[in-house]
Amino acid sequence: MNEILTPEQLREAVHKLFKDAGYTNSELLESIELLAAENDRLKQEVKKWRLAAARGAAAGTSMNSRLKDALRE
Repeated sequence: MNEILTPEQLREAVHKLFKDAGYTNSELLESIELLAAENDRLKQEVKKWRLAAARGAAAGTSMNSRLKDALRE
C-alpha cells in the first residue's frame, strides 16, 4: 500500500473498518481532518517558499553580473 490516499479515501476506509468492527471512534475521524488541513497548509507554504527561492535566485544572478561588470571597470 505505497500509494498516497486522499482524505476522502481515508475517511471511506475508516468508515468501512468501523462498520465491519461494529463501533466508531470520532477522535480518529477528527485526526484525519486535522492532518488533511495541516497537509494542505504545508503544501501552500512549500509552494510559497519555492516561488520565493526561484525569485531570489533570479535576483541574485542579475546582481552578480552587475558586480562582475563593476569589477571589470
